[in-house]
Amino acid sequence: MSKEMTRLRAFVLTPTSAVPSHLAIHNRFTCLIKACDISIELGSKIPEKSRLLEFKYLFIDLDECQEENGLPANIAALAASNTTILFNATNGLTCEKTALLSSVKGVFYKHDRPDIIIKGLDCIIRQEFWFKRSTMSSAIIYLLQATKNKQIQTIDEHNDIIFTTLTKREKMIACLVARGAQNKEIADQLHISTNTVKTHLYSIFRKTSSRNRIELISRTQNYISAVN
Repeated sequence: MSKEMTRLRAFVLTPTSAVPSHLAIHNRFTCLIKACDISIELGSKIPEKSRLLEFKYLFIDLDECQEENGLPANIAALAASNTTILFNATNGLTCEKTALLSSVKGVFYKHDRPDIIIKGLDCIIRQEFWFKRSTMSSAIIYLLQATKNKQIQTIDEHNDIIFTTLTKREKMIACLVARGAQNKEIADQLHISTNTVKTHLYSIFRKTSSRNRIELISRTQNYISAVN
């Protein structure tokens, strides 16, 4: 198989603007793509989905389609199924974190030096990402927090089910336990015997899968706070 047949292929969205400075930056970037042994096809319109499958990379000129939020409206859909790279980005306008979280592989800026662009393209060819370190850190923190929030939501939903299985009397006793009341104090306040309190506590522990008072408070704290 010839080298030409095995070369990586890319589609590059070409500018419709006739501004010389824009065209110069665009042409410089496409020359650097070719220097990385990537064959390119230029076009002023993104190809149909079936045609996009022919290309390893999709390069989008942000100077041509930048929007108020810093990214093309359909960027997430494109990046979800294509290795998408943005170039001619503008500092302060392009939101790298949004791009990264939308599965974009890299962002190149208008004034990036040629050696920096070559280094970034080489990283992308190696299936790595090309973003500022601060962007990577910010995205990781965002994802970790989102994961934590999801875990908390899952726990809360689980506790929803647990708490609704308690009877009215059991919920009342759980709230008293949360306030630090001991068995005798609970018995006196509810006018029941301590043995009855123990029976209720046994049922509460079983229903909430709690081994002790501390675990019970932890599992039902959201509801106990609401009651208080």
